[in-house]
Amino acid sequence: MKKRVKYIALLLVSLVFILSACTPFDFNGLLGGKTATVGGTVTDATTGLPLSGVTVKSGNVSGTTDSAGKYALYKVPIANTSISASKSGYVTNTQTLSLVADEQKTVNFTLSPELAQDEELRIVLTWGESPSDLDSHLLVPPDASHLNGYEVDYRTKGIDDPDEYPYAFLDVDDTSSYGPETITIFNTLNHTYKYFVHNYSGSPEITTSNAIVQVYDRNGLRKTYNIPTSGNGRYWYVFDIDASGGIINRNVIQEVAPAL
Repeated sequence: MKKRVKYIALLLVSLVFILSACTPFDFNGLLGGKTATVGGTVTDATTGLPLSGVTVKSGNVSGTTDSAGKYALYKVPIANTSISASKSGYVTNTQTLSLVADEQKTVNFTLSPELAQDEELRIVLTWGESPSDLDSHLLVPPDASHLNGYEVDYRTKGIDDPDEYPYAFLDVDDTSSYGPETITIFNTLNHTYKYFVHNYSGSPEITTSNAIVQVYDRNGLRKTYNIPTSGNGRYWYVFDIDASGGIINRNVIQEVAPAL
């Protein structure tokens, strides 16, 4: 009996020694784990340009974007369920991850520069390959000098000045898939704003776009909206901003554009 206990103890010590010498990936492999490759591009939400020096990480596997904003992570365990991109001065972006063995998966990121003022909001739209052109629209309420209000979009981009009406600006207009398409609000008026997305391409249906809208404030990511996968129309009415700065969810597909 004593010999059996001694033998079992020796086996346990040996196993602990082997595992302690393994890297996290080796340990995963020892347990029969499988891996995949993940790569993509990281862009700046306010310029649409690639970002270098971004750390992209999933579990214990990490990499850094090059001058073209590209990264690649190898031997990512398929058990990993999230991936994040971070850079000083930007809000960290974390996405869910679903992998299969030996897959080569593309995961792109858009990073929003941090906002400095309490009054500021940033709205970032991204989507898939098709439709190729989705457009952001922000309906700005009127003030004493602009009684009809203002619509920030690809035609009337607003003014990149926090002291001049409409106090909002279309930073990026993307017409060739994926986005980002970004609107920054510098100051909010004490009236209701409306934000919606228009399927400029018309086809395929906007519900197939895999579009995501993220809203940022001084504290970071405030809201995330995923486009509904059902409904008829070319317009995705996403949310309102009320007079107190609160965000009111709408998140519906409709035939007609919202109006002030």
